Amino acid sequence: MSVVRFFLFPFIKFAHAAISFVDSCPPYVYIEGLLEGKEVLDDNERTVIYISSKRVEVDPYTFGILMIGENLRIRSTRGYKAVSIDRIIPEQGPV
Repeated sequence: MSVVRFFLFPFIKFAHAAISFVDSCPPYVYIEGLLEGKEVLDDNERTVIYISSKRVEVDPYTFGILMIGENLRIRSTRGYKAVSIDRIIPEQGPV
């Protein structure tokens, strides 16, 4: 079994690199709406936020800064990893 793994290892690594490269190329997915929730997955390895009922992976620093209820516009890869996050501020001030 280990001999098969030895020969398949380079092909598996190449496939992962190719998938990652294709995922990072345009076109990007735009998601806009309220931040509904935040969650830490896989023993503090992945941090995700929920916006408009979609799960988007973000880095830990961004995860800590964002607050539930904020109105956001997110540009993400096809695999829903955040590329840029913009806070949307209403044009009309408090009434």
